[in-house]
Amino acid sequence: MKPFHILALAGAVLGAALPALPAQAAPVPADPVQRCRDLIPMIAKATPEAPTAGTVTPVGEASCRYTELKLVMDQYRGWVIGTLTIDRIDFERFYTDRPPLTLAVRAEDIRFEAPALPPPRAYQMKLLHKPIEVTFDYDYDEPAGLLTLRDFTFRGDYIGHLSVSAAMRGLDMDRIDPRNPLRDGALAELSLQSLTVDFDNQGMFEGYALLPALYALPNGETDPEGAVAAAKAQAMAGLAVLTAAGVPQESVDAIGRFIQAMPQPRGPFRLSIAPQPPLALAELETARPDDPAKLMALVKRLNLTASY
Repeated sequence: MKPFHILALAGAVLGAALPALPAQAAPVPADPVQRCRDLIPMIAKATPEAPTAGTVTPVGEASCRYTELKLVMDQYRGWVIGTLTIDRIDFERFYTDRPPLTLAVRAEDIRFEAPALPPPRAYQMKLLHKPIEVTFDYDYDEPAGLLTLRDFTFRGDYIGHLSVSAAMRGLDMDRIDPRNPLRDGALAELSLQSLTVDFDNQGMFEGYALLPALYALPNGETDPEGAVAAAKAQAMAGLAVLTAAGVPQESVDAIGRFIQAMPQPRGPFRLSIAPQPPLALAELETARPDDPAKLMALVKRLNLTASY
């Protein structure tokens, strides 16, 4: 699967979590099956073609399960999700054109499928690409303005996993357009309270992130190995900032080992920050390498820890 495929897949799967809402508010159907069916076209703006599902099953009052959900990006890119389960659905908010305050999504047995590939190529892709899984779970405390991302994980038996959890304040969910969250300054007051990244690379980086990284690096297209070596050297030199800012030495050493192992790190890497006070996203725009004092002050606030 090429790198841009996974970016499109992530957008399509998250489209199930943040649907393209109806143009006008609509009454919530009394039939639970119809409610679940209505969520399918709400995913449509995440893909050029409307998704289709083999079966649609309501589970209780606030969950829906779909099997063999097909997402088609174009004639050469698409996926089949063996089982998609959406939990903690607030149908009232969906049908009144508001993003959900709480939601959990689990997409299992995701397989690459391209409608127009020649049969030999399609057969090869079927053998090469193993099923993957995406989970997404969050809730929003409206009075406190606190968004808790409990889990966003991308995993597969042959690629390892990448998991992210976070807590953010200052978010107004009713101002967010799921398709363009940066519009109208909806995130202007957002601040990061905590962030944890767990990464167990077993081929994920090489398969999905390496090519985009090379295209972004100076000389990455003409001298990939040299570009990676230069980037690693620059990153290692930057560790001095962490040491000077008081980051625990064992954490600095862990980040150093992870950098040195690139582009094929193996084994679990964990990075956590808990900024005090919470880090406003607007502050990141003012933190530049040419202002070491401001950069140092920011790093000191992060309470950064890492292991590898």
